[in-house]
Amino acid sequence: MWLLLVSLHLITSFHRVSFNVVADLLTAEFSLTGAGLGNLAAAYTYMYVVMQIPGGVLVDRLGPRRIALLKGLAMAGGSICIGLAANAGLVFLGRLLIGFGGSVVLINIFKFQASWFRSAEFATMSGLAILVSGTGALLGATPLALSVQLVGWRSSFIFVGLATVLAALLCWFVVRNRPANNSPKPDRSAPPGESCENEQAFSLDIAVSVLSNRRLWIPFLINVGVYGGFIVFSGTWGVSYLVHVYGIAVEQASIFMIITFLGYMAASPAAGFFSDRLGSRKIPAVILVSCCALFWLFLAAWPGGILPLGLLYVLSILLGISAASTVLSFPMAREVSPPGYTGSVTAAVNLGVFLGLAILQPLFGFVLDLGWEGLVVDGARIYPVYAYRLGFLVCFLFSAIALTAALLHKEDRSRKGPPF
Repeated sequence: MWLLLVSLHLITSFHRVSFNVVADLLTAEFSLTGAGLGNLAAAYTYMYVVMQIPGGVLVDRLGPRRIALLKGLAMAGGSICIGLAANAGLVFLGRLLIGFGGSVVLINIFKFQASWFRSAEFATMSGLAILVSGTGALLGATPLALSVQLVGWRSSFIFVGLATVLAALLCWFVVRNRPANNSPKPDRSAPPGESCENEQAFSLDIAVSVLSNRRLWIPFLINVGVYGGFIVFSGTWGVSYLVHVYGIAVEQASIFMIITFLGYMAASPAAGFFSDRLGSRKIPAVILVSCCALFWLFLAAWPGGILPLGLLYVLSILLGISAASTVLSFPMAREVSPPGYTGSVTAAVNLGVFLGLAILQPLFGFVLDLGWEGLVVDGARIYPVYAYRLGFLVCFLFSAIALTAALLHKEDRSRKGPPF
């Protein structure tokens, strides 16, 4: 059951990075600017931002099984819409549908884990979820590039949409919200005779209570500062940067994206495991966010702006490892919040992930357009190295915010995170 739910997150990971491979194809076919491409790439994150709090409440109320079916079908519709799109507007609509569907997939997994696993396993299982679902990001790199060569980008997205329908249906028939001997928790059960209006008011009270918790700002800002930049490189602009600046083929450039996500996949369960064993979220978080800041500093400040490819391989792994800091943000939030509301609390922190994406992807494209010198090849804009360096500097500033937040986190060693 856990693997089926994670499979939907695998699909969201695919869509999160898929534009890296097809960026130049979309730019040429729909005559996009850098800002326009960044807006399309970020479109699904707009729905993530909008849906996090209400989506978290829905997960708490409807349960993982129903959410998996509804959200999976929405993602499938979005992927097929992209494959059939006749213009950029329909691509944007498809990305919105994918965003609506994928917005609470990870929260849904956390809700399921809260019912089926022990509290002390929370960070470890969250890391394992990232490890397994990271396969989707790998599929969105070289395998997608090969698929585009064989059948075209449109057929590739339609196929992914059909596979998503199958995953959603399997979740509906197989997944169960809680063990048979585990009755609904008292604080999540409406009193007998309670009306729908009272249930809605209760949910709004939860949202207000969660958002008023100032200690949630720490993990929220870590997610804003780390993950947006991670996807800017590994999911949207990294391949174009390597092709334009280093003159290598798309297939070779996509290998860097695979390396980045392998680092993320390996570090995520390791970060959760060691954090659980150390009894500390702050120490590993500071180390990981520092790695993120170091990556962007190298790309922005390296003399001449062109790093040796061997060093870039190492730094790509480092960026992937640093993104595992987002895994720690969820147990961080859990330990500074009252028990009982897995969906709502994790949704509030997860909002930072997608707010960072929604801001950085179009902002990075806007900065590239500022540095564009007018060069167009096969309908796609070619940006000079200094334009990319300006964008990398923006990403470094975001990572500096995340590092400051991690350093300010205060741990209560006498308190274990409450089970949900």
